[in-house]
Amino acid sequence: MTTRVLLINSDLAKNRGDRAIAEGNIALIKQRFPDAAIMGISQYPDRDREWYGIDFLNMDFQSLNPIELIRLCLVARRHDIVLWGGGEILKDYTNKAALWYWVIKMTFVSMVNPNLYGAYQGVGPTTSTFSKRLIAYVVRRCRAFIVRDDESYDKLAAWGVPTDKLRAASDPAVLPVPDNPDAELIAKLKRDFDINETFLSNFICIGPRDWFHYKPSGVLPYKYKKRIDALLGKTQVAETPQHRRYVEQLNALVSSLTGELGCNVLFVPMHMEESDAALCQQLAKQVTNQDMARVVDKDTLSPAELRSLVASAQAMIGFRLHSNIIGISAGVPSVNIYYVDKGRVFFDQIGQSRYAVPIESVLEDDFQPRLISMFNQVLRERKAIKRDIGHATKRLRERVTSTFNEVFEDA
Repeated sequence: MTTRVLLINSDLAKNRGDRAIAEGNIALIKQRFPDAAIMGISQYPDRDREWYGIDFLNMDFQSLNPIELIRLCLVARRHDIVLWGGGEILKDYTNKAALWYWVIKMTFVSMVNPNLYGAYQGVGPTTSTFSKRLIAYVVRRCRAFIVRDDESYDKLAAWGVPTDKLRAASDPAVLPVPDNPDAELIAKLKRDFDINETFLSNFICIGPRDWFHYKPSGVLPYKYKKRIDALLGKTQVAETPQHRRYVEQLNALVSSLTGELGCNVLFVPMHMEESDAALCQQLAKQVTNQDMARVVDKDTLSPAELRSLVASAQAMIGFRLHSNIIGISAGVPSVNIYYVDKGRVFFDQIGQSRYAVPIESVLEDDFQPRLISMFNQVLRERKAIKRDIGHATKRLRERVTSTFNEVFEDA
């Protein structure tokens, strides 16, 4: 008998990190339910059907159209299981409207299908008491709720979620195992990004995120503020001293990596709609020898292809968490510059906390020499680090899989 599973993932249409989570969730579903008919959500259903090998509902996961909400509920009603998974959705750190959106949306979904499960969510920084109550409320509407770290579990328990609903594991993005780049991928890299095999023989990855460019804890998500500003005729975001300093420090870091260390640098923007790509292009232009810098800014790489590319790197510096998770789970030693707790927590999970630093440190005068010293150590100890993160990834994969099987043991 076919098990029908609706996967309400986060932004796999635009976010390469959320795509990695979706890869893991799909692998878990197929392993537990070999006969499963899986449906995801994306505004690019044809592309994603080819990338993931599942069906897709043609819909923006952040649609504000009430007709689309009704349509989603009608689809959810026809499925045996609804998995709500991926991304750090439960928080009010960056804005409050997104939390309200998800609470309303998942309340309606749970009303039409009580077989709603939270799948490997993170609970981010949340300051408002009302926000904490909202989070606890929507989690309680799930039949079970898997979080990706113990700190998220502790937060939800403290906010009043019964612990018999909760399971703690890790991030399912650790599950997929990359293949070596094949001839088709190598040809695509040459055609789309001017990346040749000489570049691939000695490169490091940087997965940066623009930061210090907006005020946290507002009401609207940053991208909607930008759209409103555009409608009002404001074409540029007001620059801040912190943001200028941030970009200057990253430029200095990249110059050291390509100059002092002689590393080719591959810039990997993780979010294709936010300002990651623009920042990557800006940093790449500052490299004296342009043959040493490339940016994978065209959205032509499937999740599996991106993972294969990253797996070929000597090492990585990641700001976006899932740039690091893709690298770590592919055996690539990494440094994490985390902008929120989820980065620090993941590096604690893999025993690499000594290579994780808060993003605020980028503004400090000694950031560049400290980071270069740390990265040099990573390169020197690369063999031992690869061994350690290999063991850690194996452990996390086992925990993610066993937790999923435990939750759906009787399903």
